[in-house]
This record gives sequence, structure tokens and C-alpha cells, in this order.
Amino acid sequence: MKIANLESITPDETARLEAANVGTTDDLLGRAATAETLAGLAARTGMAPQVIARLFRMADLMRIAGINEPHTLLLDALNIRSAAELAAQDATALIKAMRRKNVEILVVRGVPPESTVARWISDAKALPAARP
Repeated sequence: MKIANLESITPDETARLEAANVGTTDDLLGRAATAETLAGLAARTGMAPQVIARLFRMADLMRIAGINEPHTLLLDALNIRSAAELAAQDATALIKAMRRKNVEILVVRGVPPESTVARWISDAKALPAARP
């Protein structure tokens, strides 16, 4: 996904990342894959390392088909911040938690069905780890 299409990033942050040759979430995953490269990207862009790390976590979750930015925000609100953390979840418990949390924070229009969340979990288990 193009960084410019993310709603939770400012136009200034988008421009800074693009100036550092980070135009997509895949670029971000490749250029911030270690603590050292993340710190280097933060230094090159003038952005806080925490902002880069948050975007990295979103990009990691968005590798899973069907997970988009609002879903990453909902999962983050449940302290599920990576595909590896998602892989360790139980679909039934997670869908209930997602429904409750979304009523509280209203970040997605509709919570996906349990079968979709179960597929997300299955897909997350098959992904190689992405490390910030």
C-alpha cells in the first residue's frame, strides 16, 4: 500500500518518508526491519522513532489479506501490534474483544465475521516475522 494512502499519517510525514525512498508499506518493512535501520530512517526523516515503529507495526499487520489501516488501529487498541502477536490469538475470543473495543472507539465501520478473523490468524501464522 502507498504510504500516501494511509489516513493516520500527516502529509508532512508522507513527504519525509517519500524523500527517504519509502513510498509503500513494503518499502517501510524493508527499510526499518532492525532497530538500527529503524533509527537510521528516523534520523533521515526527522521523525520520532516511535512514529516509524508504529507505522512499521501497521505495515506488518497489513501484509495479511483483508487487514487494512482501521483494522490495525483496532488490533493495536487490543495490544495486538504485529502479525506474530495476531498469530497467537484465539479467533472466538479475539472477535468478541474486537466488537467490544470497536463500540468503545468506533474505528471500523463493521467488525469482520469470526471466519475472517480466523483466516487472519491462520495467515499470520504462515508469515515470516517482521522485526522493527
